Amino acid sequence: MTELTLQEAIFTVSNLRNQLNKEYAKFDTEYRVPVAVNNESIVNDGKAADVKDSLKKIEQLKHDIITLKAAVHHKNTTGKLTIDGAEYTASEVLESLKLERDIVNNLQNNTAFGYHRERIKTVAGVGIVEEGIISEKEVLEYIEALEVKVNRKSMLIDKFNSTETIEVKLKTI
Repeated sequence: MTELTLQEAIFTVSNLRNQLNKEYAKFDTEYRVPVAVNNESIVNDGKAADVKDSLKKIEQLKHDIITLKAAVHHKNTTGKLTIDGAEYTASEVLESLKLERDIVNNLQNNTAFGYHRERIKTVAGVGIVEEGIISEKEVLEYIEALEVKVNRKSMLIDKFNSTETIEVKLKTI
């Protein structure tokens, strides 16, 4: 059994996916070659063994990725975090973080003015027009408060990921 923090497990999944992509690439580069000439096989036994080894490696990598992701998911759905006196699962916090980051990004995009989105324009036949968001001050305060929450939750998740551990049986490590 291998014991890993969630942070290590997430990093390991990324590395295993890279290894899997390298195995895929072999089928496009090393193994996609002429295999017969005039109906006569020209494949040497060494390359055939390499293909079998790659297929075996793909299966092992698949197993390890599934095992790690399932263990991380289980820990996230059972591990608890306390925020403002209320208890949440790590999964709930991660989902709220995802949504809150999206809200912040969308609102910031709509409150930002600059290149091609000038706040004050001269419009022919109208005059000087100022663009803005209705209740902009309130929206900006909301964004600022939400950013504080997002940063606090991010730090809690980082701490959770660096301290919580899982035990898994891996084939490639």
